[in-house]
Amino acid sequence: METPGVRSVRVFSEAVTAGDVEAALEVCHPEIEFLSVLAVSGRRYLGHAGIREYFEDVAFAWAEWRVEAHRIVPGRDGRVAIEMIMHVRGKESGAVLSERTDHIWTLKEGKLLRNEPFRRPGEALRELDS
Repeated sequence: METPGVRSVRVFSEAVTAGDVEAALEVCHPEIEFLSVLAVSGRRYLGHAGIREYFEDVAFAWAEWRVEAHRIVPGRDGRVAIEMIMHVRGKESGAVLSERTDHIWTLKEGKLLRNEPFRRPGEALRELDS
């Protein structure tokens, strides 16, 4: 059975791939703080307005942005880890990039509140278990 936290992480990653900001907002807490590894600005996106900006930034820079989730794992402390590969293709250059990244999500009231990205494979799961 999928926990509310696992569902929120899954829905958000699917919404990024679909470019569906409304679906993403449904699982984001109003106080969300989101840091994207491949975001254009390299800053945290804050609140629902920030998530809307994130989707706008992605659409502006990338012709394709796809999240390939490999594992979504709930932690004993209520946080959730996701292991994934992000696939992007530049809008102007057509350059293709695939980046392995993991995140740990902190949730509030079953919704996404804050993420912590990790660049080394498996690091998020090790952190979640410690």
